[in-house]
Amino acid sequence: MGVTATGLLLMRVADPDNQTPALESFGYKQLMFELFVGGGLFTAASIPLIYQFGAGSILMLTAGLTFTSLLVGLLQKRKVSHSS
Repeated sequence: MGVTATGLLLMRVADPDNQTPALESFGYKQLMFELFVGGGLFTAASIPLIYQFGAGSILMLTAGLTFTSLLVGLLQKRKVSHSS
């Protein structure tokens, strides 16, 4: 069973009546996630990129992208919690 299917299954178990916006949020997140990470562009290009630029460079790139995503998410959460 794939990661996406498992996530959807867990959401159905935790919120069977869809009383929270979690399922909709998960769907929007998957649109971008699957394109780049979940069997998409980055997965296909990772070996050639590591060969061309080295493992350390790709590690720094992905760590920077992870940190940026985390920062954007935390800032968005702060905006939502302050506006409610």
